[in-house]
Amino acid sequence: MLIAVALSLGALAVAVAPSAASTVGSCCGAISWSRASRYIGRVETVNGPVAGAYYASSTNGSPTFLDLGVAYPNPRWFTVLIWGRDRGKFRSPESTYLGRTICVRGLIRLYRGHAEVFASSPSQIAIA
Repeated sequence: MLIAVALSLGALAVAVAPSAASTVGSCCGAISWSRASRYIGRVETVNGPVAGAYYASSTNGSPTFLDLGVAYPNPRWFTVLIWGRDRGKFRSPESTYLGRTICVRGLIRLYRGHAEVFASSPSQIAIA
């Protein structure tokens, strides 16, 4: 975390800029993957274990899917979606996160009846 301090005309100003690692932080205030569908249209931090991960390299957009809580095709899964254009920013996300509990911050969307978040930057995901 970067902390900047400035002294101007006798007044002390402190500015705290979050680092990439603290964008999601310690998952404080995160909602469970199982409750995420209640927050459609809101920017939230969602946490849960990555129960399934799949890189669909030959599918349009080359998406990587991280399923929180339960893996597809279980009808209750929550998906973190990393599009192919952003995949290079991550280090093999399907193996990095599989089996680990993570927190992801982003806009919760509904796609075909399932809640999901797009992750375009590694700073959106923290290992809990």
